[in-house]
Amino acid sequence: MKKTRFNNSRFYLTSALILIIILMMFANIACAKSDNGAVAENQTNTNSTDYQQTDSGTGTTVNEAEETTSVTIWDSCEPKERIFLMESINNFIKLNPEININIKHFRNEDELDDVFSASSLAGAGPELILAGFDSMQKLAKENVIKNLTDEIDYNIFIPGLVEISNFSEKKYIIPFSSSDFLILYYNKDIISEIPATFDEIVAISKESLSAKDPKYGILLNAADPEWAIPFVGEYLDWIYDYDSGVINLNSAAMENTLNFINNLYNVDKIIPENSGYEDMNNLFKSGKAAMIINDVSAVSEYRDAGLNFGTAKIPRNADGSTNPTPMISGLGFMVNNNCSSKSFEVVKNFINYMVSKEVQTSWTLNTSSFPSILDLEKDKLLNNDIIYNILLQAKICRGKPQEDDLRLITDVMKLSIESVIAGDITPEYAKDKMQEDIIKLKSGEIKVEDYTSTTTSK
Repeated sequence: MKKTRFNNSRFYLTSALILIIILMMFANIACAKSDNGAVAENQTNTNSTDYQQTDSGTGTTVNEAEETTSVTIWDSCEPKERIFLMESINNFIKLNPEININIKHFRNEDELDDVFSASSLAGAGPELILAGFDSMQKLAKENVIKNLTDEIDYNIFIPGLVEISNFSEKKYIIPFSSSDFLILYYNKDIISEIPATFDEIVAISKESLSAKDPKYGILLNAADPEWAIPFVGEYLDWIYDYDSGVINLNSAAMENTLNFINNLYNVDKIIPENSGYEDMNNLFKSGKAAMIINDVSAVSEYRDAGLNFGTAKIPRNADGSTNPTPMISGLGFMVNNNCSSKSFEVVKNFINYMVSKEVQTSWTLNTSSFPSILDLEKDKLLNNDIIYNILLQAKICRGKPQEDDLRLITDVMKLSIESVIAGDITPEYAKDKMQEDIIKLKSGEIKVEDYTSTTTSK
């Protein structure tokens, strides 16, 4: 009987222990389910902090108790733009206290692209990045950013920026700022009014050069393709099809452009010989030229130089149909494919805030960048002559082709333009030669690094 009671006691004890273990297992599972969400979230936050310290990725945090949503933005802005980006974010948070925005700055855009792509493919990364249109092309190919086609009305943006917002007939970037386009500058101490056409500019230039105190009327670095390309647009044609990537260099518009350049250098002889960009820029800054066509970024440089200058759209040639159309680029917002639906609503709210007239105007007045949206010159910036005319030029700019294609275009054009200026080939032959070479480069028949052009006089 004692043995039986002992066995029974052992049985009850064993059963009790098993029951306790089972209850503990259920308790642990319940805790794990509860804690895993917190652990995963904390892990994300920990990794987020580490990522920011090592230039890597972050994640979304939602504090349900406080109803606060945190999102992260990566950028590679210039110092002045980055300072104002942080101020804009702080102002947005004041208006939306339930939202927290973290920001991570990268030293350059290539680094941002690489780290973002790797993070997104791993299921992490920030919700939003602010980068250039070439970055959009790379990241859209890698399928790491969201299709934003239906998320905003693209009719509010500068058409040239909309042209380069596409990838495979979908839009993956929302334009935020514009930059990197050419405008006309004039020295108000030399001329008070911009000529209506280039024919008038040529006449003024000849008169200025023959005066007792000779000055150049216009400085145009036309030997550089990026200064020549805008004139193709004034003849109602263009070098690039944005949807297909087809390059067109043998048009009548290109021949007209090359004839125009040849006249400037060899017929009218109003451009200084053997002068490049730096020489021309220094001539204008020293008061030796009435006008210059230069990048919009030179505004700050000319202010610092103490020049009394104005800005204007580049005048057309008498036989042109419209004003020249410089190429334009800028920055835009892209959204991580991993962005949750809750965070996406916050992101859209923030982007709408950043492309509002108030923010776009503040950025234009306080940084070296310009708006992405249309019509600020009609009210907000109407009384700022320099910016007013810059915005008029931006409205008729064409989008800058993606980097790889633009490099091919400029490589091919540079050699032919130099040959035209040297008198070695005619504009008619040059346009056909350029198209022949671009086809060979695009097909791989000629390697970019081995590219040399052979030209013969015609």
